[in-house]
Amino acid sequence: MPIIDAHTHIFPDKVAQNAVEVLHEAYRAKPVVLPTAGNLLRHMDGSGVDFSVVCPVATKPEHVPSINRWIIGLPRDRLIPFGALHPAYDDIEGQIRLLLGEGIKGIKLQPFFQGYALDAPETQRMMQRVGDRLFIIMHGGDEIVRQPYVEPTPQRLAALLDRHPYLRVSIAHLGSYMFWDDVEKHLVGRDVYFDLSYTFGEAPDDQIRRIIADHGVGRILWASDFPWQSQSVALAGLRALSLSEADETAILGGNFMAAVGERYERHARC
Repeated sequence: MPIIDAHTHIFPDKVAQNAVEVLHEAYRAKPVVLPTAGNLLRHMDGSGVDFSVVCPVATKPEHVPSINRWIIGLPRDRLIPFGALHPAYDDIEGQIRLLLGEGIKGIKLQPFFQGYALDAPETQRMMQRVGDRLFIIMHGGDEIVRQPYVEPTPQRLAALLDRHPYLRVSIAHLGSYMFWDDVEKHLVGRDVYFDLSYTFGEAPDDQIRRIIADHGVGRILWASDFPWQSQSVALAGLRALSLSEADETAILGGNFMAAVGERYERHARC
C-alpha cells in the first residue's frame, strides 16, 4: 500500500521564494525547504513518501485560470495535483469541466486567504456547482498566528455539510486547527474526512487517538502540510499513536484512494 500525503503545498519555481515570504509574514512559519515541485519530490524520497497531493489556493478570483493551468502541467508520476476555485470567479463551471477533463480529482479551498464566508450566496453557488464531482480539501480552524475571527469553525463547517450533504470533503488539521474540542462536539461521526496535516505536536496525542477512534479510522487521511511540517515528522507523529498495522496502513494511503476513487501503486525505489 502506498504512503500518500494528502495535503502539501508547492509553488512555481519563479514565485516560490516570494510566496514563502508572503506566507511567513502571515503565518510566522518557516518552510522546511523552499516549496517547489523538485524540492517536494526530493523531500518525499528522504521521507519514504510515495505520492503527495498538491493543494493550490487562489487568493484572488482572477488567479484561478493560471493556477489551474500550472496544476494541470505538473508531472503526475508521484504528484497528485488538485485544482483551485474561488467563489467570486465568474466561470466556475468552466473551470470544473476543465479540471475534470484533465483528470484532476479535487480542489483546495481556504476561506481565510481567499477572503469569503462559508454561508455567503456565492459560496453556496460554488458548492452547488462542485456537487460530488470533485473532492474538496477544506481548511478548518485557526491559523498558525491566531486570528481575531475564524471563519471555518466546526460549527460553520457542520452547517455547510448540512446545506450540501452531497459534497465529498476532507477537513484539514483533524477537522479544525486549534478547535479540536469543538470538532468532537460538531463534526466527529459525520460523513466527512479529516486529514492530519499540521496536527502532530499541536493537538494532544490522546485527543488525536480519541478523535480517530470516535470518527472512524476509515475517514482519516495522513498528511503533513508540507512545507510547514516535514513529512518525516508527520509520519513519526502517526506512528507514535501506536495504532494497529491495518489502521495505520488505511490512514497512510488506503483511505485517500477510496475517497477519490483512484488506485495508486507504490513508488519503486532503487
